[in-house]
Amino acid sequence: MDSKPAHTSTLAAQPVRNVSDIDAAAASALVPRGPRVYFLFLAVDEIANFAVWKAFFKDAFPGSYRALIHCKGAICMNFAAQTQVLEVVPTVQAEYCADLVSPMNQLLAMALHDDPSSANPGDKFVFVSDSTLPAKPFWQVYKTLTTRSGSDLCMFPSKDWADTPTQLFENGSPVQGHELAIKTHQWMVLSRHHSERAVHLWGQGVKKNMMTNFHMNTGGPWQSLSNRTFGDNRNYGCLDEYWHMSVLFGPWKIADSKKSTEYKYPDLTNSPLRINANTGWQGACDTFALWSEYSAASYDVPSTEGKHSISPWLKLYNSLDAASMPHVSDNTRPAWWDTISRHGIQAIRNSDFLFVRKFIDSPTLAYGGDFSTEYSRLMFT
Repeated sequence: MDSKPAHTSTLAAQPVRNVSDIDAAAASALVPRGPRVYFLFLAVDEIANFAVWKAFFKDAFPGSYRALIHCKGAICMNFAAQTQVLEVVPTVQAEYCADLVSPMNQLLAMALHDDPSSANPGDKFVFVSDSTLPAKPFWQVYKTLTTRSGSDLCMFPSKDWADTPTQLFENGSPVQGHELAIKTHQWMVLSRHHSERAVHLWGQGVKKNMMTNFHMNTGGPWQSLSNRTFGDNRNYGCLDEYWHMSVLFGPWKIADSKKSTEYKYPDLTNSPLRINANTGWQGACDTFALWSEYSAASYDVPSTEGKHSISPWLKLYNSLDAASMPHVSDNTRPAWWDTISRHGIQAIRNSDFLFVRKFIDSPTLAYGGDFSTEYSRLMFT
C-alpha cells in the first residue's frame, strides 16, 4: 500500500517581523501551500450519513481541504451550521435537470475566493451529491487527485451523446454534418484553471441555452438504450451533464457519424477523447453511479490502445455479495443502497472508485451493527 503523503509545510523560509507591511502578493510568495481539495456538496435537506464524512475529514492534514455546501433551503442550512465542517454558500435559483449548473458554478466561485492570495495551480474541485460517500481514505483521495494535472470528467458511451444538424464544408463544398454535445457525469473533478474558466464563461452567459439548441428531451418518452444511436438527432439529458464538458473542451463538429477521430487534451485525465459510434465510457470516472442499462457497457482507456476493457462499475457490482446488491431503478435514475454488508463495504474500498452513490441516510448494516461506525472503520483504517 502507498504511504501517506507528507504534510506540506506552511512556514516561510525566512522569518517575517511585520507581515502587515508586505503586500498580498509578497506574503503569498513567502507562505506557500500545497494543493488543496475543495469538496463541493449539492444538497436538498442534509448530507446523508454525514458521520462517515466527519470520519473521512478527521484524517485530513491541516489546510489540505475545504468543504462547501449549496443548500436548497433552510433545513439544509441549519444542518450545515451544526456540522462545524461545512461552509454554506449563498443559495442561487436552480431547477432539476434544466439548471443545476448555476449552483455548481456558485460553489466553484465561492471556493475560488476561499483564499485567493495562496491559490495553488494544483488545487482540485470535487462535486459531491448529498447521497454520496467516500470510497477511499482521505490521504488516498488527496494523493490521487492532486497528482493528476488536469480535470476528471466521466463521459457516457457515445450512443447517449447529443447532436444537432449543422452545415460544414469539405474541399470548399457544403455538406450536412453534426454538431456534438458530449454527455458526462455531473460528479466531476475540475482543476483550478478549468474552474476559473467555467465561472467566467457562465457569468458571460456562454451556452446557457444548450438545452434549447440541441432540442433536449423533446422526442417523447426517454429513449431505451436499444433505441439510441450515435448521430440520430434525438437528444436526452440535463444541462449539468453537458455544459462543463462543452465549454471546457468543445465544440465538436463531424461530417460523417460513421467515421472515427480522436482529440488529445493534455488537461483531460485519460485523454484522448474518441469520437465514433461505438465508444464506451471514457475519461476518469471517480464516482460510482450505476444505471442498469449501462452496467455492461465497455470502458475505453488509453492503455487499451483503442480496445474496450471491463467497466469498473461491472467489476464492483460483480464483487458484491447478495446482501449488498443495490436497488436498480428505471432507466432515468441510478441505483441506491438501503442495506449493505461488511463484505460490500470492503468491496467498495477495493474498487476503482474514489466516491460511491447513492446511499439513503442510515442504511441497514446486514448481520447487525451501526452502519456509519463500521463503514468508517472498514473504509478508513
